[in-house]
Amino acid sequence: MEKLTTNHGEGNPEAAAEFNKAEQQFVNSPEGKKRISKGPRVRPGEEIELSQAEERAKARGKNDDSKTTRMKDKPSG
Repeated sequence: MEKLTTNHGEGNPEAAAEFNKAEQQFVNSPEGKKRISKGPRVRPGEEIELSQAEERAKARGKNDDSKTTRMKDKPSG
Protein backbone atom coordinates (compact mmCIF):
# COMPACT_ATOMS: atom_id res chain seq x y z
CA MET A 1 0.00 0.00 0.00
CA GLU A 2 1.31 3.47 -0.88
CA LYS A 3 2.02 6.01 1.80
CA LEU A 4 -0.40 8.93 1.61
CA THR A 5 1.16 12.37 1.48
CA THR A 6 -0.13 15.04 3.77
CA ASN A 7 -0.56 18.64 2.76
CA HIS A 8 1.50 20.63 5.26
CA GLY A 9 0.42 24.03 3.99
CA GLU A 10 3.45 26.31 4.09
CA GLY A 11 6.06 23.58 4.33
CA ASN A 12 6.98 20.03 5.05
CA PRO A 13 8.26 19.61 8.63
CA GLU A 14 10.00 16.30 7.88
CA ALA A 15 11.88 17.79 4.91
CA ALA A 16 12.76 20.88 6.94
CA ALA A 17 14.11 18.75 9.79
CA GLU A 18 16.16 16.65 7.34
CA PHE A 19 17.56 19.78 5.70
CA ASN A 20 18.41 21.39 9.06
CA LYS A 21 20.20 18.24 10.25
CA ALA A 22 22.25 18.02 7.03
CA GLU A 23 23.04 21.75 7.21
CA GLN A 24 24.29 21.46 10.81
CA GLN A 25 26.41 18.43 9.90
CA PHE A 26 28.02 20.37 7.06
CA VAL A 27 28.59 23.52 9.12
CA ASN A 28 30.28 21.48 11.85
CA SER A 29 32.36 19.39 9.43
CA PRO A 30 36.00 20.23 8.61
CA GLU A 31 34.99 21.19 5.04
CA GLY A 32 32.18 23.42 6.30
CA LYS A 33 34.44 25.17 8.79
CA LYS A 34 37.04 25.68 6.05
CA ARG A 35 34.51 27.28 3.71
CA ILE A 36 33.03 29.43 6.48
CA SER A 37 36.47 30.73 7.44
CA LYS A 38 37.10 31.78 3.83
CA GLY A 39 33.99 33.92 3.88
CA PRO A 40 31.73 34.79 0.97
CA ARG A 41 33.06 35.15 -2.54
CA VAL A 42 32.18 38.61 -3.81
CA ARG A 43 32.96 39.67 -7.34
CA PRO A 44 34.89 42.89 -7.85
CA GLY A 45 32.50 45.81 -7.88
CA GLU A 46 29.84 44.02 -5.82
CA GLU A 47 31.19 45.34 -2.53
CA ILE A 48 29.68 48.79 -3.11
CA GLU A 49 26.30 47.36 -4.12
CA LEU A 50 26.25 45.05 -1.08
CA SER A 51 27.21 47.84 1.29
CA GLN A 52 24.48 50.10 -0.14
CA ALA A 53 21.91 47.32 0.24
CA GLU A 54 23.00 46.78 3.85
CA GLU A 55 22.62 50.49 4.60
CA ARG A 56 19.12 50.55 3.04
CA ALA A 57 18.12 47.53 5.13
CA LYS A 58 19.49 49.10 8.31
CA ALA A 59 17.56 52.31 7.58
CA ARG A 60 14.31 50.31 7.35
CA GLY A 61 15.06 48.21 10.43
CA LYS A 62 13.47 48.90 13.79
CA ASN A 63 16.73 48.83 15.71
CA ASP A 64 20.33 47.68 15.56
CA ASP A 65 20.57 44.08 16.70
CA SER A 66 24.16 43.51 15.61
CA LYS A 67 25.21 43.05 19.23
CA THR A 68 22.38 40.65 20.05
CA THR A 69 23.61 37.44 21.63
CA ARG A 70 20.28 35.62 21.85
CA MET A 71 20.99 33.38 18.86
CA LYS A 72 24.62 32.85 19.89
CA ASP A 73 23.55 31.69 23.35
CA LYS A 74 21.03 29.20 21.98
CA PRO A 75 22.35 25.63 22.31
CA SER A 76 22.67 23.82 19.00
CA GLY A 77 21.50 20.33 18.37
